[in-house]
Amino acid sequence: ATSSVNDIRVWNAKTRQELLRIEVPGLECFVTRFMNDGKSMLTGWSDGKIRAFLPQSGKLFYAINDAHNHGVTALALTNSCDKIVSGGMEGEVRVWRIGRQTQIMEASMKEHRGRVSDIKISKNDTQAVSASFDGSAIIWDITNHTRIMCFFESTMFKQVVFHPDESQLLTCGSDRKVTYWDCFDGQAIRMLDGSDSGELNALAISREGEHFVTGGEDKLIKLWDY
Repeated sequence: ATSSVNDIRVWNAKTRQELLRIEVPGLECFVTRFMNDGKSMLTGWSDGKIRAFLPQSGKLFYAINDAHNHGVTALALTNSCDKIVSGGMEGEVRVWRIGRQTQIMEASMKEHRGRVSDIKISKNDTQAVSASFDGSAIIWDITNHTRIMCFFESTMFKQVVFHPDESQLLTCGSDRKVTYWDCFDGQAIRMLDGSDSGELNALAISREGEHFVTGGEDKLIKLWDY
């Protein structure tokens, strides 16, 4: 699924055909994620709502109103499909418990001072890492709703990923660098120049952790050996 101003589009990855277009005129969709069970697609919008759609029909499944002031900019979903961790334009990270009929906020954690750009959740659903435009990335305990570790860099972080063994993190952002971080002591282990000319906006890692991919404002997609 891809998102932009006014709409979300769902694609068939094999045939590259557009399967579905969900239009919400006048709003921008900042983030879209599929629930692991495939039963819903979660989306974050500039009007501060989280909207869940049915991925086959495109019908609205539920909406969380006023999830974040000024916009929902990041979403992550637990593997167990019972929680959402969301990030907002003003820096809050919020944990939501998702039931069959209800969506209840469990916690709101305000430590970032800028837009939360990305959130990822650990495999066992106990930790989440959030990255922000304020130059900080924070690992949270999403069971007890406490901060575990902070990482700082003079950059606007755009994306963050856990290495599959979860001993390290990768970040990318406006300083054009890909940084490897140690999850135990918060130290930067390695910094790579990800681009010569433009900010890095996108980062993804393979399931084995042997390769990762970056994309940025130089309009290049680069495949890296970890």
